[in-house]
Formats: sequence, structure tokens, C-alpha cells
Amino acid sequence: MTMIAFAVPILDGKLEDWKHMILDTMHGDNKQSTDQSRENAGVHERSYLQKMESGHACILTWEGEHPLPFWLDLMDVALPEFTEILAGLHGEGVFNEENPQKMLAEMVYDSFDKDHPVAETDTQTSMIALALPILPGKLDAWKKTILNKMLIKNKKESDAIRNAAKVRERSFLQELPDGHIVVLTFEGIDPVAGYEQVMRNLPPEFAAAAMECHGLDENALPPPLPELVYDSRQ
Repeated sequence: MTMIAFAVPILDGKLEDWKHMILDTMHGDNKQSTDQSRENAGVHERSYLQKMESGHACILTWEGEHPLPFWLDLMDVALPEFTEILAGLHGEGVFNEENPQKMLAEMVYDSFDKDHPVAETDTQTSMIALALPILPGKLDAWKKTILNKMLIKNKKESDAIRNAAKVRERSFLQELPDGHIVVLTFEGIDPVAGYEQVMRNLPPEFAAAAMECHGLDENALPPPLPELVYDSRQ
């Protein structure tokens, strides 16, 4: 299965408007038809709400054999009719009318190993997702230290940490009008426990890199994980 992902910031003071205008339309009386549209397209959509001190974000993922055509069709309906509304919730320039595909995050890492599946084929799994903004001017440092050194150059070791935790991690890099953001997904039977195990077993230099690139303090309490607010198959 292929996954595509997209993270979008929610402007200050717009969380309740976002819940009402976006989230509420996907639940209640509309949920059955919303779910069915995803099922007809052969995609599994999950949406997450992440609350951060620096602001809130919505993370969306679509998984299926061919999720991109669904995304393009969705944007063809939403844009340009709702561009002004979306800009009022998420900011100017986030939604690209001319090339919606460029809005999507680029997958830069996948720990999948066909010889070490995170669960049996017929076992139900769940997924968590989180978004980590990259600090201004730190994109090259993130690519050099975290992406290239820890994930790509040492991919075998990185994959082994995820496999031992029984989670599949997929990492995405997304460009936004005011910077870049990393979207991480962890899938498994118990993705929260798996994610916590991965964090405990990362190389010692990861903490310093996370502080430099994301502003994360290893001595501070971790922020709460994003909340799954929509699942087209639940």
C-alpha cells in the first residue's frame, strides 16, 4: 500500500472554526457519505489534530493502492471554490491551486521490511502521526544529521530499531509557505508503545539533533500525541 501525507497549520484563534467548518462536516450525518467516498476511491483516510504551544496543526494521511488520484480529485473539488475559506483557517499560500501535488509531503524514509512485518497479514493495526516543524534555517542541518546520517546512511540499524518495536515508521518532509515540517507516522498493533520504544533506543546524538533542528528539549515532558479525529474505516 502507498501512503501520502499532508500537514497544515491552523491559524491562531481558528481552532473552533476549523472544528466546525471542516471536522463537523466529516462527522454526524455526513460521515457515512464521507467514508463511502473514500472507500469507493480505495483509500483509507486518517486525520489527526495536533495541539502545540507554537500553534495547532492538522495531519492527514491517505493510504491505498493509488491514493494520489483521490487527492487530486479532492483538491479539484475544494479548489478554487473553498480557497478563501481554507486560507482563513490555514493561512495564505498553503493550498496550491495550480499544482496541488506540490502541496503533499515527500516520503523520505520507510522502515518497512517484508521479512519483518509489524503484524500478521490478518491482524488489525492502528496508526499514530505527529508533525515536527523544522526551525528556521535548520533544514540543511536536519537533512545532514537526521535524514542522511541517522536514517539513510544507517538505514539497516534504523529499520532494526523500528522492527524491534514492532512499528512501521514512514517519514515525510513538507514545504510550507513559512518553512518546513516533518510528518511521522508509526503503524503497528500498539503504535504508541512502539513509538516510545523507538524514542528510547535512538542514537545518543539524536537528542542534540532534535534540539537543534526542532527545538525539542530532551529534559522536558514530551508533548501529547496528536488525536485521531477522523478515520474513514471506523
